Amino acid sequence: MNFKTHKTLLTLSKNLSKRPTFLSNDFLGVLVKYHQKNIAHYFITAHDKTSDSFIYAQKIRIGGRQIKSYNDKNNIQKLLASYFFSFFSFKIIGFGNNFLTNETSVYLNGKLEDSNKFLTRLIDFVSKKYCVSKLLFPDHFFKPLNINDPVKIIPQLIKIEVDEEMSLDIKPHWKTFDDYYNDLKKKYKKRMRNVHSKSQSILSRKLTKKDLIFYQKDLQRLFNQVRESSSFYSVLFSTDSFVGFKKIDNPKSVVYGYFLEEKLVAFSSEWQVQETLYSYFIGLEYRLNKKHSIYDRMLYHTIENGILLNAKKIIFGRTAAEFKSNFGAVPKKSYLYIYLKNPLLRFILRPILSRITPKKWIQRNPFK
Repeated sequence: MNFKTHKTLLTLSKNLSKRPTFLSNDFLGVLVKYHQKNIAHYFITAHDKTSDSFIYAQKIRIGGRQIKSYNDKNNIQKLLASYFFSFFSFKIIGFGNNFLTNETSVYLNGKLEDSNKFLTRLIDFVSKKYCVSKLLFPDHFFKPLNINDPVKIIPQLIKIEVDEEMSLDIKPHWKTFDDYYNDLKKKYKKRMRNVHSKSQSILSRKLTKKDLIFYQKDLQRLFNQVRESSSFYSVLFSTDSFVGFKKIDNPKSVVYGYFLEEKLVAFSSEWQVQETLYSYFIGLEYRLNKKHSIYDRMLYHTIENGILLNAKKIIFGRTAAEFKSNFGAVPKKSYLYIYLKNPLLRFILRPILSRITPKKWIQRNPFK
């Protein structure tokens, strides 16, 4: 198994040209262009007798304060652990895209000769090449490799459960938003009517490229409010990249602005890939949200767009799970696997990290 790193996507072989949308030259090109400050982007290829592989990875720095915040917000009764974490800063290479959930970071052309050997040699190659002893694997990384239990292969891995990804399946008979409304229970129909009543003064429209440039600072400020309220955050997403995504055809990118008295108070963004609509990045003026039900309005708007676009699924990302379940979204459990090369550090952190779990919440069922 031969591994190689590339400074540019243009040097990849033709055997790797049919990568999925979120690993394409166009998509990654935009992501890299607008995220240079806090992320190192790695393009890794591998070759054996029966396959060619492409792996996208990111090197980031996760501060102990972020982990402490996750502990505190999820009511983990480990005050000493939280205090301990607050003094650390970890340089980590993650084999995935920090900004996406459950989207593969591996592309295989062919079939690996030996998946287990591929994983062990990848860890060895990256650790030596970039002098990093802490690696992060999302659970979906192992699926293309046909690895069901990575801990059996790499005992040093520490498995932790993270916030669930929330998604909504669009039912075949939903041809209009009224069909979605008619499927709701009486309680949730009333809820929707209240939202529309409270948000009447909020006007929404698609933002043009010119708008995205004009509202550049407002978009970032609104996004930061949402980011800082989440239970865990890593590196900052730059909303400047919306301009870049607007220029490419796949994924098709749309950003909606929500205005109160001609002032931008919220935004939602969407990517459409075939029959899936992704709604990952939003921004919101929280002080106005309760009075005007802006966030609720945005979610209803996204569902309406998904129906009109004939999508089969809407991906809402990881935040506000219980709240999104009010709209019919359901969770998909997600896990991370942390590789710590240092035996002493692994001995100290394994019992602490293994206890980290998402905050418990109640699954709502709004449909009849």
